[in-house]
Formats: sequence, structure tokens, C-alpha cells
Amino acid sequence: MTRANMREAEGPGPRGPVLDRRLLCRALAGLGAEALPRVSKAASREPSLAALAAAKGVVFGMALTREQVQEAPALARVALAEAAMLVPGNELKWGAVEPAPGRFDFVDADALVDLARSHRMQSRGHALVWHEALPAWIGTSPTRAEMSGALSRHIGALCGRYAGRMHSWDVVNEVIEPSGERSDGLRRTPFLGALGEDYIARAFSLAAEADPDAILTLNDYDLERDTEWQARRRAAMLDLLNRLIRRGVPVRALGIQGHLDPAKGPLDPEIFRSFIRAVASLGLSVFITELDITDRLLPGDIAARDQAAAETTRDYLTAVLAEPSVRMVVTWGVSDAYSWVDGNRRTRRTDGLASRPHLYDGAFRPKPLRAAVADAFRSAPARPIAR
Repeated sequence: MTRANMREAEGPGPRGPVLDRRLLCRALAGLGAEALPRVSKAASREPSLAALAAAKGVVFGMALTREQVQEAPALARVALAEAAMLVPGNELKWGAVEPAPGRFDFVDADALVDLARSHRMQSRGHALVWHEALPAWIGTSPTRAEMSGALSRHIGALCGRYAGRMHSWDVVNEVIEPSGERSDGLRRTPFLGALGEDYIARAFSLAAEADPDAILTLNDYDLERDTEWQARRRAAMLDLLNRLIRRGVPVRALGIQGHLDPAKGPLDPEIFRSFIRAVASLGLSVFITELDITDRLLPGDIAARDQAAAETTRDYLTAVLAEPSVRMVVTWGVSDAYSWVDGNRRTRRTDGLASRPHLYDGAFRPKPLRAAVADAFRSAPARPIAR
């Protein structure tokens, strides 16, 4: 559910000159200790979040973009110190990587994937098929032949280029929308209009053919709250997963985005855990793919707001990490200096204060939210070591 700095639909940030891996690594290497004194001290006091997660068999990652790394190398330093996985936030979306039919631009994505590899970190691909962030040439009503050809070319090119280098792919993103218009609960998109429900199976099959070792994931949002609307979303998702599994579609994980918003209703841990267990019963892993918090209804006072955000996140992670099928947690950002929440009219605060959705503040200092994530990993039950 990527927005603002990580969502083209809300408008990407200004694009500066391309920064290749050598320049990026040189920039990071050139940062003196004085550039990040508080981050460095925090890192020296306790294990990284990646280490705490790995001890329990969970992969911990962070999403970032090329623009963020270029504009704020300190942000990259935090991500490299804390995470075991880097996720390009925008660089692999269709509109960014294939601006014209068959013309691909991998420079930005390569820079981030190479950065992760040079630091012995994993990478994750987001997202192959999504109804937002599409290039204009797709149009609103492509024919069946046009969409089929576009899917084959796009997925084959991306998964083929990064075959063996991606831990996992979000193959289809945000497919559920049980508004009553369709009995199957699927979102109306150009893909659905051109190919019907079969586009989902086709996308997974194409990805599996091009990158057979990656964990292929169906990714969606609003699956955790105890509300009638989110209950409908959970039911529609389980129905879809059952249909895909029965057909032998190579889906291996469900991604739950984890954009926490207390304004959307209460979290009943048992209801959420029951859903996760139902997903696991299909033989699937569960990934938390875009963790952050929308604080629009939390107090204006910074200390009180940070404490409330930390408690909300700790409760959420305590519930999900109690389930052994949960094998990954990825935060959808690193620092409050780059907040998609402020860039979206549905999530920004109405009092004019800046949102604080991430583990590190705008000066790249760890917040109580970071401590809450660390506490959740420490108290989680162990499971077999994850990939």
C-alpha cells in the first residue's frame, strides 16, 4: 500500500541524477563518524533488529528508495545497520522500470539490489502486478492480447534479470476489494478487465518460470482489524487463496502489509491470529511486508504519540510473531524524514503536525517504536531459521 515517497499514484519526489552502486557506496563510505553520532551509539548498545529477528527465525527488512539514499546517506546507513533485507520502494514498479513498451530502465533498481548484495543482504521485489503506478501506455482498457503480451514481457524481463537474487516477489499487489460489485471480492483493474481472474494465476506462473527459487507472494492490506469491512476482506482473501491452491498456482506466501492505523478499528489478536492460521493451513508462509503506523488520531504531544505508536506496534507484532508461519517483517520506510503518510490526504494529520510513522525520527535517531519492534522480536517464540 505504497504512497507518497513510495507510491507513484500520489506523486514521486523529484528525480535527481542517477546514482550507481559505485557512487552510492563511495558516498556511504565517505560519511564520517560525526555524521551519525546518535545512530552509531545506539547501534553499539544492542543487537540490530535483523539479528534479533534472525534469532527467532524471522527475516527483518526495510524499504527505501534511490532518491532517499541519494538525498540522505544517513538513512542508508541506518538501513544497512539494522536490516538483513533491502526492498526497493519504487524502483521495480511497472511505471518506473518499463516507461515504454519493451524499453526497460533498470539503473535505479540495480543500484539498490547491488547495494544489498555488496553488504551481504537480501533483496525483495515489489511489485510485479499492481493497478497503480502503471505506465501510461497500458491504458485503461487494453485488449486481452495486449495485456497478455504486456504481462509476459514485463514479468519475464524483471524476474529473469534478477533471477536468483530476490528472496521473494510481490507478484500481485492489492487484489481484494469486496465492495459488492463482484461476488468473488476481486478489485476491478485493467488486468481483471482484460484477462479475468486468470491474470493472477498467469502472473504467478510467469514469475515462477523466470525466477523459480524466489518465494512468490500475494500482497494486500486491511486484513487485521476487528471490523465488518476487514472481516469481508479476510474472507475474500481466503477464498481466493483456496482457489489458487486448488489450481496449483505457485503462490507460496501471503503478504500482509501492516500499515497500522488505530482509526480503522480495534485489533483483536485472536481474530487476526485465526486468519493467519487459516492461511498457514494452506501451506503458505505469512510475511508482514510494509509495517508502519498512521498516527492521525494519536496525541499531538510527541512523547505521548510515540509511546502510543510503540504500544500499538508492539501489540500487533506480539500477535503475529506468535504464529510460526510468520517468517518476515519489513518496515515500509526507515525515517520520519520521508513519510508517505504526510503525502496522502487520507492518512495525514489534520492538526498540521508532521506524522511519525517510522522507527527512526527525522534526524535518524531511534524512537520508542524501534524499541517496541526489538521487544517483540525478543519475546517471540523461536521457529526454524528462515531463508
